[in-house]
Amino acid sequence: MNARASIARRDFLAMGIAAGALAASRNAAEPRTSRVFSKGRIGTLDLENRLVRSATAENAWRESGMTEEGLGLYRGLAAGGVGLVITGYMGVTRDGRASDTMTLISEDRFVPGLGRIARAVHETRPGCRVVAQLGHVGMQTTVSEPVGPTTTAWPNLKARPRALTTREVERIVASFAQAVRRARDAGFDGVQLHGAHGYLLSAFLSPFTNTRTDRYGGSLEKRVTVVREIVEQARALVGPDFPVLIKVNGDDFVAGGTDIESFPRLASEIEKAGVQALEVSGNNPVRESVGPGEQSYFLKYAQELRLGVPVILTGGNRSLEGLEQIARAGTPDFFGLARPLLREPDLPSRWREGRGAPEAACISCNRCIRGFGKGLVTRCRIDEADL
Repeated sequence: MNARASIARRDFLAMGIAAGALAASRNAAEPRTSRVFSKGRIGTLDLENRLVRSATAENAWRESGMTEEGLGLYRGLAAGGVGLVITGYMGVTRDGRASDTMTLISEDRFVPGLGRIARAVHETRPGCRVVAQLGHVGMQTTVSEPVGPTTTAWPNLKARPRALTTREVERIVASFAQAVRRARDAGFDGVQLHGAHGYLLSAFLSPFTNTRTDRYGGSLEKRVTVVREIVEQARALVGPDFPVLIKVNGDDFVAGGTDIESFPRLASEIEKAGVQALEVSGNNPVRESVGPGEQSYFLKYAQELRLGVPVILTGGNRSLEGLEQIARAGTPDFFGLARPLLREPDLPSRWREGRGAPEAACISCNRCIRGFGKGLVTRCRIDEADL
């Protein structure tokens, strides 16, 4: 082979290697090679990817409905590429609110205003799905009488709750079921029951706060009765296909409460109630300064589960590479993001397209939620050091 031929062959091989590297790079960025960006399904919902906007209170509700700033939050989330948006919690009763700015779904007159939220998501990106989170805050209220399954309060609360009567629990169950119907009528793609973070359903599910002696407490099976009855009554109103999800504590972080050993059995009993997905959280969901070795901090609880419905992992999910490694192991099925999407609503699109850093920009400073008691709309406030 002469020198010219040798150079030509070398250049040809170099071009081939470069082309192969370019193809590999392109393939690595394509959704089909990514578990996180593969399609998923929850009940009847087909989702474009495995990233879920986990619920975060907006503090943007007024009697006339969601403010424009609140609606803008949902437009940004939909445009940002997340597969499923779970709204901030909506009070199923007026006296079940945490504050005056908590969204209400307690009356039919609120349905048109709630419908603006669903339309904001669907019209911004038709492929994005939106689920309404339904809740009653129980003993964690600043505007109503604190109530619970018993008079036992969570350790961080000063006021003892009043124990609900059996009839009152029945009315609250009916309020949840009617709220499911209103969410469907407003155009949402499903609902999520808020059974975590020490709120009312969470208190019923916990052996620490629920030592009742009626059908709503005591044994594990009886503690789940409140969820079972909500789902049964909701199904009578909306039929079998409207998705009902639930968010629960993997750990109450209190002696005598739900923990990693008892959680799998609790989750299995909740699954029997007929929910379509279970989101794993805990009683301290918003940890500050989440370092590289502290990410996905509820993972060990999710990995203990053996359920027939999808599991959503929320809490400290900050790295795409880390989520891909978890996803390849098989459980959980979906990943919830809350604070990172307040800082970067377009984080899913950025990750999918390979733009910028592989880590979320959120530093878990919690300034975004420090305006809750001040009536401030929830948003990233990293530059507002006075909060």
